[in-house]
Amino acid sequence: MARLVEIASRSRVAVEDEEYERRLAICSGCPDLQYGTTCRHCGCLVQVRAKLADSTCPYPYASQWL
Repeated sequence: MARLVEIASRSRVAVEDEEYERRLAICSGCPDLQYGTTCRHCGCLVQVRAKLADSTCPYPYASQWL
């Protein structure tokens, strides 16, 4: 998983580690996290999505990362 995060963040702007951990903590507490890795709303790997600065939480109606 760490390798996927590294590859994804090479060509795109990444958030700082503190923000990344904050986002992952929110995702970890979300009831729509599947298998501990996958967002039910968009199908992404949350570890990758959380690292990318231009990503938002796909939770319906309101981002949980605000």
